[in-house]
Amino acid sequence: MGLKCFESIDLSNVLIVRLKPQDEIREKIEEIMNQNGLKKAVILSAIGSVFEATFFGVKKNSGLPFGKDKITVIKETGPFEVLALEGNILPAGDKLISHIHITLGAPDGNILGGHLDRAIVYTTLELFLAEIRKSKVEKEPDKIAGGIQIRLPIGS
Repeated sequence: MGLKCFESIDLSNVLIVRLKPQDEIREKIEEIMNQNGLKKAVILSAIGSVFEATFFGVKKNSGLPFGKDKITVIKETGPFEVLALEGNILPAGDKLISHIHITLGAPDGNILGGHLDRAIVYTTLELFLAEIRKSKVEKEPDKIAGGIQIRLPIGS
């Protein structure tokens, strides 16, 4: 069985935002979405720096379903350059669920990253955030994979 596209979406409403020193990235993204009436969004691009980051990694040899017992929490202090920040923010009932990954560059050239929990902006974060329009996609608990995952509107 081949992969199927479940819906076409409209990303024509793009917000350009600058986060400032001391802003927490996930909190600010949700605040921006609430202030602008966005229910669903995707991060198109982000560059800048952070001085503190906490992210999750999956423990080696972990099986499914995924759960909190199978993650490693990593907290690092920088400053770091944000090399990549991507993800989506979708509803699960009344709550917005952020699924964001971050890749950071250390001053010595090493790279680290993972599933973002928290990150505090150092100098700036220039963010392009697109509203997802004309979409029925939501998040819900997934018994097979674990955690809260995208529920496709076609029942897959």
